[in-house]
Amino acid sequence: MGVEVIGVDVARVRGLYPTLATRTAALDGSFAALQPESVIRAIIGTLRSAPAQPGSHSTRSQQAATRVLRARWAAADLVKGRPEDVVLGSSSVSLLLRLATVASSDWQLGDEVVVSRLDADVALHPWLRLARSRGAIARWAEVDVETGALPTWQYDKLIGRRTRVVTVALGNPASGAVPDTRAIADLAHARGALVVVDAGVAPLYLPLDLAELGADVVAVAAPAFGGPTVAALITRPGLLEELRAVSDDSVVPGDFEVPPLPVELLDGFTAAVDHLADLAENASGDRRARLVQSQRLAGEYTRGLYRTLDDGLRALPGVTVLGAPDRELPVAAFTVAGRTPEQVGTFLQRHDVSVWTGPAGIAELLRAVGADEIGGACFVGLMPHTSAAEVGQLLEALRQLVG
Repeated sequence: MGVEVIGVDVARVRGLYPTLATRTAALDGSFAALQPESVIRAIIGTLRSAPAQPGSHSTRSQQAATRVLRARWAAADLVKGRPEDVVLGSSSVSLLLRLATVASSDWQLGDEVVVSRLDADVALHPWLRLARSRGAIARWAEVDVETGALPTWQYDKLIGRRTRVVTVALGNPASGAVPDTRAIADLAHARGALVVVDAGVAPLYLPLDLAELGADVVAVAAPAFGGPTVAALITRPGLLEELRAVSDDSVVPGDFEVPPLPVELLDGFTAAVDHLADLAENASGDRRARLVQSQRLAGEYTRGLYRTLDDGLRALPGVTVLGAPDRELPVAAFTVAGRTPEQVGTFLQRHDVSVWTGPAGIAELLRAVGADEIGGACFVGLMPHTSAAEVGQLLEALRQLVG
Protein backbone atom coordinates (compact mmCIF):
# COMPACT_ATOMS: atom_id res chain seq x y z
CA MET A 1 0.00 0.00 0.00
CA GLY A 2 1.36 3.42 -0.94
CA VAL A 3 1.65 6.31 1.48
CA GLU A 4 -0.89 9.09 0.93
CA VAL A 5 0.79 12.45 0.53
CA ILE A 6 -1.02 15.39 2.06
CA GLY A 7 -0.13 18.65 0.40
CA VAL A 8 -1.35 21.94 -1.00
CA ASP A 9 -2.48 21.61 -4.62
CA VAL A 10 -1.84 25.18 -5.77
CA ALA A 11 -3.81 24.73 -9.00
CA ARG A 12 -6.83 23.56 -6.99
CA VAL A 13 -6.45 26.43 -4.50
CA ARG A 14 -6.23 29.00 -7.30
CA GLY A 15 -9.51 27.67 -8.67
CA LEU A 16 -11.20 28.71 -5.42
CA TYR A 17 -10.59 32.41 -6.14
CA PRO A 18 -12.79 33.94 -8.85
CA THR A 19 -10.56 37.01 -9.33
CA LEU A 20 -7.46 34.95 -10.20
CA ALA A 21 -8.78 34.47 -13.73
CA THR A 22 -7.23 37.81 -14.71
CA ARG A 23 -3.68 38.26 -16.03
CA THR A 24 -2.58 40.34 -13.07
CA ALA A 25 -0.29 38.68 -10.54
CA ALA A 26 -1.93 39.45 -7.17
CA LEU A 27 1.06 39.80 -4.84
CA ASP A 28 -0.31 42.41 -2.42
CA GLY A 29 -0.44 39.77 0.32
CA SER A 30 -2.49 40.54 3.40
CA PHE A 31 -2.74 44.24 2.53
CA ALA A 32 -5.30 43.38 -0.15
CA ALA A 33 -5.99 39.69 0.30
CA LEU A 34 -8.33 38.12 -2.23
CA GLN A 35 -11.59 36.58 -1.05
CA PRO A 36 -12.25 32.97 -2.03
CA GLU A 37 -15.56 32.10 -3.64
CA SER A 38 -16.80 30.41 -0.46
CA VAL A 39 -16.45 33.65 1.52
CA ILE A 40 -18.23 35.68 -1.14
CA ARG A 41 -21.11 33.21 -1.33
CA ALA A 42 -21.46 33.07 2.45
CA ILE A 43 -21.80 36.85 2.68
CA ILE A 44 -24.26 37.03 -0.20
CA GLY A 45 -26.33 34.25 1.35
CA THR A 46 -26.52 36.11 4.65
CA LEU A 47 -27.50 39.38 2.99
CA ARG A 48 -30.32 37.64 1.15
CA SER A 49 -31.77 36.57 4.50
CA ALA A 50 -32.03 40.23 5.65
CA PRO A 51 -30.05 39.69 8.87
CA ALA A 52 -30.99 41.40 12.13
CA GLN A 53 -28.97 41.96 15.29
CA PRO A 54 -29.06 39.11 17.84
CA GLY A 55 -30.98 39.46 21.11
CA SER A 56 -34.60 39.28 19.99
CA HIS A 57 -37.00 36.35 19.64
CA SER A 58 -37.59 36.98 15.96
CA THR A 59 -36.45 34.37 13.47
CA ARG A 60 -33.93 36.68 11.83
CA SER A 61 -32.47 37.71 15.17
CA GLN A 62 -32.14 34.10 16.30
CA GLN A 63 -30.42 33.27 13.01
CA ALA A 64 -27.95 36.06 13.76
CA ALA A 65 -27.28 34.59 17.20
CA THR A 66 -26.42 31.30 15.49
CA ARG A 67 -24.05 33.12 13.15
CA VAL A 68 -22.34 34.76 16.13
CA LEU A 69 -21.84 31.39 17.79
CA ARG A 70 -20.44 29.85 14.59
CA ALA A 71 -18.01 32.74 14.21
CA ARG A 72 -16.87 32.37 17.82
CA TRP A 73 -16.18 28.69 17.23
CA ALA A 74 -14.22 29.52 14.08
CA ALA A 75 -12.09 32.14 15.85
CA ALA A 76 -11.50 29.75 18.75
CA ASP A 77 -10.32 27.01 16.38
CA LEU A 78 -7.77 29.39 14.87
CA VAL A 79 -5.83 29.60 18.12
CA LYS A 80 -7.05 26.54 20.04
CA GLY A 81 -9.21 28.63 22.32
CA ARG A 82 -12.78 28.40 23.59
CA PRO A 83 -15.79 30.03 21.90
CA GLU A 84 -16.98 31.50 25.20
CA ASP A 85 -13.70 33.45 25.39
CA VAL A 86 -14.06 35.05 21.94
CA VAL A 87 -15.07 38.67 21.42
CA LEU A 88 -16.16 39.73 17.92
CA GLY A 89 -16.20 43.12 16.22
CA SER A 90 -15.68 45.03 13.01
CA SER A 91 -12.01 45.85 13.54
CA SER A 92 -9.02 45.03 15.71
CA VAL A 93 -8.59 48.65 16.69
CA SER A 94 -12.11 48.96 18.11
CA LEU A 95 -11.79 45.68 20.00
CA LEU A 96 -8.36 46.53 21.37
CA LEU A 97 -9.51 49.99 22.41
CA ARG A 98 -12.37 48.40 24.34
CA LEU A 99 -9.93 45.91 25.91
CA ALA A 100 -7.47 48.70 26.79
CA THR A 101 -10.24 50.81 28.34
CA VAL A 102 -11.35 47.98 30.60
CA ALA A 103 -7.87 46.66 31.42
CA SER A 104 -6.62 50.13 32.38
CA SER A 105 -9.45 50.80 34.85
CA ASP A 106 -7.15 50.29 37.85
CA TRP A 107 -3.93 51.72 36.41
CA GLN A 108 -2.04 54.18 38.54
CA LEU A 109 0.21 57.09 37.68
CA GLY A 110 3.62 55.68 36.74
CA ASP A 111 2.38 52.26 35.60
CA GLU A 112 3.95 51.06 32.33
CA VAL A 113 3.04 49.46 29.03
CA VAL A 114 5.69 47.76 26.88
CA VAL A 115 5.13 48.11 23.14
CA SER A 116 7.42 47.58 20.15
CA ARG A 117 8.44 49.15 16.87
CA LEU A 118 7.17 45.98 15.19
CA ASP A 119 3.59 46.61 16.34
CA ALA A 120 0.99 47.54 13.76
CA ASP A 121 -0.62 50.93 14.24
CA VAL A 122 -4.02 49.38 15.02
CA ALA A 123 -2.50 47.27 17.79
CA LEU A 124 -0.35 50.07 19.16
CA HIS A 125 -2.54 53.16 19.30
CA PRO A 126 -5.18 51.92 21.79
CA TRP A 127 -2.52 51.24 24.42
CA LEU A 128 -0.65 54.48 23.82
CA ARG A 129 -3.90 56.42 24.00
CA LEU A 130 -4.89 54.84 27.32
CA ALA A 131 -1.37 55.20 28.69
CA ARG A 132 -1.52 58.95 28.07
CA SER A 133 -4.95 59.30 29.64
CA ARG A 134 -4.00 57.24 32.73
CA GLY A 135 -0.57 58.77 33.26
CA ALA A 136 1.19 55.51 32.37
CA ILE A 137 4.59 55.28 30.71
CA ALA A 138 5.17 53.63 27.32
CA ARG A 139 8.42 51.70 27.03
CA TRP A 140 9.63 50.63 23.60
CA ALA A 141 11.17 47.37 22.40
CA GLU A 142 13.38 48.11 19.41
CA VAL A 143 13.68 46.24 16.12
CA ASP A 144 17.00 45.02 14.78
CA VAL A 145 17.07 47.13 11.62
CA GLU A 146 19.44 44.69 9.89
CA THR A 147 17.29 41.59 10.32
CA GLY A 148 13.83 43.00 11.03
CA ALA A 149 13.68 40.81 14.14
CA LEU A 150 12.53 41.73 17.63
CA PRO A 151 15.31 40.65 20.03
CA THR A 152 13.99 38.91 23.15
CA TRP A 153 16.89 39.85 25.42
CA GLN A 154 15.74 43.48 25.72
CA TYR A 155 12.50 42.51 27.46
CA ASP A 156 14.31 41.47 30.62
CA LYS A 157 15.07 45.15 31.23
CA LEU A 158 11.91 46.59 29.71
CA ILE A 159 9.44 44.59 31.81
CA GLY A 160 9.37 45.62 35.45
CA ARG A 161 7.17 45.53 38.53
CA ARG A 162 5.04 48.43 37.21
CA THR A 163 4.43 46.84 33.78
CA ARG A 164 0.73 46.25 33.19
CA VAL A 165 0.60 45.22 29.51
CA VAL A 166 3.10 43.85 26.98
CA THR A 167 2.16 43.82 23.28
CA VAL A 168 3.71 41.39 20.79
CA ALA A 169 3.43 41.57 16.99
CA LEU A 170 3.41 37.95 15.90
CA GLY A 171 2.97 38.40 12.14
CA ASN A 172 4.25 41.75 10.88
CA PRO A 173 3.48 42.02 7.13
CA ALA A 174 6.87 43.47 6.21
CA SER A 175 9.71 42.02 8.29
CA GLY A 176 8.79 38.33 8.02
CA ALA A 177 10.19 37.76 11.52
CA VAL A 178 8.30 35.88 14.23
CA PRO A 179 9.22 36.96 17.78
CA ASP A 180 9.74 34.46 20.57
CA THR A 181 6.31 35.19 21.97
CA ARG A 182 6.44 32.52 24.67
CA ALA A 183 9.73 33.78 26.11
CA ILE A 184 8.39 37.35 26.20
CA ALA A 185 5.13 36.16 27.75
CA ASP A 186 6.93 34.21 30.47
CA LEU A 187 8.88 37.33 31.45
CA ALA A 188 5.69 39.40 31.46
CA HIS A 189 3.68 36.92 33.51
CA ALA A 190 6.48 36.61 36.07
CA ARG A 191 5.90 40.30 36.76
CA GLY A 192 2.11 40.12 36.60
CA ALA A 193 1.65 41.80 33.22
CA LEU A 194 -0.98 41.08 30.59
CA VAL A 195 0.28 39.82 27.20
CA VAL A 196 -1.63 40.93 24.09
CA VAL A 197 -0.59 39.33 20.80
CA ASP A 198 -1.51 40.67 17.37
CA ALA A 199 -1.65 37.65 15.04
CA GLY A 200 -1.18 39.83 11.94
CA VAL A 201 -0.50 37.68 8.87
CA ALA A 202 0.57 34.62 10.87
CA PRO A 203 -2.71 32.63 10.52
CA LEU A 204 -1.96 32.17 6.83
CA TYR A 205 1.29 30.36 7.47
CA LEU A 206 1.51 29.11 11.07
CA PRO A 207 -0.74 27.07 13.37
CA LEU A 208 -1.40 29.18 16.46
CA ASP A 209 -1.99 27.88 19.97
CA LEU A 210 -3.09 30.31 22.66
CA ALA A 211 -1.54 28.31 25.49
CA GLU A 212 1.74 27.62 23.68
CA LEU A 213 2.09 31.30 22.84
CA GLY A 214 1.55 32.17 26.49
CA ALA A 215 -0.80 34.94 25.39
CA ASP A 216 -3.63 36.36 27.44
CA VAL A 217 -5.24 37.78 24.31
CA VAL A 218 -4.74 37.08 20.61
CA ALA A 219 -6.17 39.58 18.12
CA VAL A 220 -7.12 38.23 14.69
CA ALA A 221 -8.27 40.28 11.69
CA ALA A 222 -10.06 38.26 9.00
CA PRO A 223 -9.10 40.52 6.03
CA ALA A 224 -5.49 39.34 6.46
CA PHE A 225 -6.47 35.86 5.25
CA GLY A 226 -9.22 36.61 2.79
CA GLY A 227 -12.10 37.17 5.15
CA PRO A 228 -14.47 40.13 5.45
CA THR A 229 -14.08 43.15 7.72
CA VAL A 230 -14.44 41.20 10.95
CA ALA A 231 -11.99 40.89 13.84
CA ALA A 232 -11.84 38.78 16.98
CA LEU A 233 -10.10 38.77 20.31
CA ILE A 234 -9.54 35.30 21.68
CA THR A 235 -8.78 35.45 25.40
CA ARG A 236 -7.35 32.90 27.77
CA PRO A 237 -9.87 31.13 30.01
CA GLY A 238 -10.82 33.26 32.99
CA LEU A 239 -9.48 36.58 31.68
CA LEU A 240 -12.89 38.14 31.04
CA GLU A 241 -13.90 37.39 34.62
CA GLU A 242 -10.67 38.95 35.88
CA LEU A 243 -11.35 42.06 33.84
CA ARG A 244 -14.85 42.26 35.27
CA ALA A 245 -13.32 42.38 38.75
CA VAL A 246 -11.34 45.55 37.97
CA SER A 247 -14.02 47.28 35.92
CA ASP A 248 -17.51 48.61 36.44
CA ASP A 249 -18.47 47.00 33.13
CA SER A 250 -20.11 43.60 32.86
CA VAL A 251 -17.33 41.95 30.88
CA VAL A 252 -18.63 38.86 29.18
CA PRO A 253 -18.38 38.35 25.41
CA GLY A 254 -21.83 39.65 24.61
CA ASP A 255 -21.35 42.80 26.71
CA PHE A 256 -17.73 43.30 25.69
CA GLU A 257 -18.76 43.46 22.05
CA VAL A 258 -19.69 46.94 20.94
CA PRO A 259 -22.96 46.87 18.97
CA PRO A 260 -23.94 46.68 16.26
CA LEU A 261 -22.16 43.46 15.37
CA PRO A 262 -21.29 42.96 11.68
CA VAL A 263 -23.84 40.14 11.45
CA GLU A 264 -24.00 40.34 7.65
CA LEU A 265 -20.30 39.37 7.51
CA LEU A 266 -19.99 36.75 10.25
CA ASP A 267 -20.73 33.77 8.01
CA GLY A 268 -18.00 35.13 5.73
CA PHE A 269 -15.59 35.06 8.68
CA THR A 270 -16.50 31.45 9.40
CA ALA A 271 -16.12 30.57 5.71
CA ALA A 272 -12.67 32.17 5.63
CA VAL A 273 -11.53 30.00 8.54
CA ASP A 274 -13.03 26.93 6.85
CA HIS A 275 -11.15 27.88 3.68
CA LEU A 276 -7.87 27.98 5.61
CA ALA A 277 -8.62 24.58 7.10
CA ASP A 278 -9.23 23.06 3.67
CA LEU A 279 -6.13 24.37 1.87
CA ALA A 280 -4.67 20.88 2.18
CA GLU A 281 -7.22 18.83 0.22
CA ASN A 282 -6.54 15.60 2.09
CA ALA A 283 -6.32 17.07 5.57
CA SER A 284 -8.43 15.11 8.05
CA GLY A 285 -10.02 15.46 11.46
CA ASP A 286 -12.05 18.28 12.95
CA ARG A 287 -11.57 21.86 11.84
CA ARG A 288 -8.82 22.57 14.35
CA ALA A 289 -6.85 19.50 13.19
CA ARG A 290 -7.32 20.46 9.55
CA LEU A 291 -6.22 24.02 10.27
CA VAL A 292 -2.97 22.82 11.79
CA GLN A 293 -2.22 20.56 8.80
CA SER A 294 -3.19 23.15 6.19
CA GLN A 295 -1.39 26.07 7.81
CA ARG A 296 1.82 24.09 8.13
CA LEU A 297 1.72 22.97 4.54
CA ALA A 298 0.75 26.42 3.25
CA GLY A 299 3.65 27.86 5.23
CA GLU A 300 6.10 25.33 3.80
CA TYR A 301 4.95 26.00 0.26
CA THR A 302 5.05 29.79 0.47
CA ARG A 303 8.37 29.88 2.33
CA GLY A 304 9.91 27.74 -0.40
CA LEU A 305 8.53 30.13 -3.02
CA TYR A 306 9.77 33.10 -1.01
CA ARG A 307 13.39 31.95 -1.27
CA THR A 308 13.16 32.37 -5.04
CA LEU A 309 11.60 35.80 -4.61
CA ASP A 310 14.15 36.98 -2.05
CA ASP A 311 17.13 35.77 -4.07
CA GLY A 312 15.76 37.50 -7.16
CA LEU A 313 15.03 40.79 -5.39
CA ARG A 314 18.45 41.00 -3.75
CA ALA A 315 20.17 40.31 -7.09
CA LEU A 316 18.58 43.37 -8.71
CA PRO A 317 20.64 46.57 -8.71
CA GLY A 318 19.13 49.35 -6.62
CA VAL A 319 16.61 47.09 -4.89
CA THR A 320 16.83 46.92 -1.09
CA VAL A 321 14.87 44.35 0.88
CA LEU A 322 13.97 45.06 4.50
CA GLY A 323 15.29 42.42 6.90
CA ALA A 324 17.22 39.20 6.57
CA PRO A 325 16.73 36.62 3.78
CA ASP A 326 15.97 33.83 6.25
CA ARG A 327 12.46 34.51 7.54
CA GLU A 328 9.52 32.54 8.86
CA LEU A 329 6.81 34.47 7.02
CA PRO A 330 6.87 34.83 3.19
CA VAL A 331 6.34 38.60 3.15
CA ALA A 332 8.70 41.38 2.10
CA ALA A 333 9.08 45.14 1.95
CA PHE A 334 11.47 46.55 -0.62
CA THR A 335 12.54 49.88 -2.09
CA VAL A 336 13.98 50.83 -5.47
CA ALA A 337 16.70 53.48 -5.52
CA GLY A 338 15.63 56.74 -7.13
CA ARG A 339 11.95 55.82 -7.30
CA THR A 340 9.03 56.28 -4.95
CA PRO A 341 6.82 53.32 -4.05
CA GLU A 342 4.02 54.88 -6.11
CA GLN A 343 6.27 55.03 -9.18
CA VAL A 344 7.29 51.42 -8.72
CA GLY A 345 3.70 50.30 -8.18
CA THR A 346 2.49 52.15 -11.27
CA PHE A 347 5.20 50.58 -13.41
CA LEU A 348 4.45 47.10 -12.10
CA GLN A 349 0.72 47.53 -12.64
CA ARG A 350 1.37 48.34 -16.30
CA HIS A 351 3.16 44.99 -16.44
CA ASP A 352 0.23 43.14 -14.84
CA VAL A 353 1.79 42.85 -11.38
CA SER A 354 0.06 44.13 -8.27
CA VAL A 355 2.06 44.88 -5.10
CA TRP A 356 1.00 47.06 -2.18
CA THR A 357 2.28 50.65 -2.15
CA GLY A 358 -0.43 52.36 -0.11
CA PRO A 359 -0.71 53.01 3.62
CA ALA A 360 0.91 50.12 5.46
CA GLY A 361 -0.21 50.71 9.03
CA ILE A 362 3.26 49.96 10.41
CA ALA A 363 4.56 53.48 10.90
CA GLU A 364 7.00 52.69 13.71
CA LEU A 365 8.80 49.98 11.73
CA LEU A 366 9.08 52.11 8.60
CA ARG A 367 10.38 54.99 10.69
CA ALA A 368 12.93 52.73 12.41
CA VAL A 369 14.41 51.54 9.12
CA GLY A 370 14.22 54.96 7.48
CA ALA A 371 11.70 54.02 4.80
CA ASP A 372 9.35 56.80 5.88
CA GLU A 373 11.78 59.35 4.43
CA ILE A 374 11.17 58.05 0.91
CA GLY A 375 7.42 57.64 1.24
CA GLY A 376 7.36 54.06 2.51
CA ALA A 377 8.05 50.83 0.67
CA CYS A 378 6.60 48.31 -1.74
CA PHE A 379 5.08 45.29 0.00
CA VAL A 380 4.81 41.75 -1.32
CA GLY A 381 3.05 38.86 0.36
CA LEU A 382 3.03 35.32 -1.01
CA MET A 383 -0.26 33.54 -0.46
CA PRO A 384 -1.22 29.87 -0.68
CA HIS A 385 -2.63 30.67 -4.14
CA THR A 386 0.58 32.36 -5.38
CA SER A 387 2.31 30.55 -8.25
CA ALA A 388 5.97 30.41 -9.20
CA ALA A 389 5.02 32.04 -12.49
CA GLU A 390 3.66 35.07 -10.65
CA VAL A 391 6.90 35.44 -8.70
CA GLY A 392 8.79 35.28 -12.00
CA GLN A 393 6.41 37.86 -13.46
CA LEU A 394 7.29 40.30 -10.65
CA LEU A 395 11.04 39.75 -10.92
CA GLU A 396 11.00 40.19 -14.69
CA ALA A 397 9.05 43.44 -14.44
CA LEU A 398 11.50 44.77 -11.85
CA ARG A 399 14.44 43.82 -14.08
CA GLN A 400 12.93 45.98 -16.79
CA LEU A 401 12.43 48.81 -14.31
CA VAL A 402 16.02 48.86 -12.98
CA GLY A 403 17.76 47.63 -16.14
